[in-house]
Amino acid sequence: MASTRLTRQKQEFRRFLEINRDKEMTVAEMAELLKASGSDMGIATVYRAVNRLEGEGILIKTVTGAQGKSAYRYAANDETVRSCHRVFCTCCGKTVDLTYKFTDKLEKNVSDMTGFSLTDHQLMFYGLCSDCR
Repeated sequence: MASTRLTRQKQEFRRFLEINRDKEMTVAEMAELLKASGSDMGIATVYRAVNRLEGEGILIKTVTGAQGKSAYRYAANDETVRSCHRVFCTCCGKTVDLTYKFTDKLEKNVSDMTGFSLTDHQLMFYGLCSDCR
């Protein structure tokens, strides 16, 4: 059975995620930000942590950007993060959750048009946030 002890690096990574909870980041971006903040955590450790936390449902994986890169967002127990209705800043990576109910109608229309029984979805709008404009 794998060890689940809370190491210094696991604690450091959790704090990092809490601080950056409004951003979606690739593993490389996480490793870069951690290094810039003085962390000695390498990219292999970040990959392992991301895989573990995604498996636990603490990180949500999305495909983002024009290149279709995998990005991750801290979710913990926040169901609004899991809804996957967001606006994404293509400059700084800031992400804002949308709480509008129009997506319920959109889901129904897609289901009716395609005959699919939808189990999950992502809706992402891209642009520049007010800080980056």
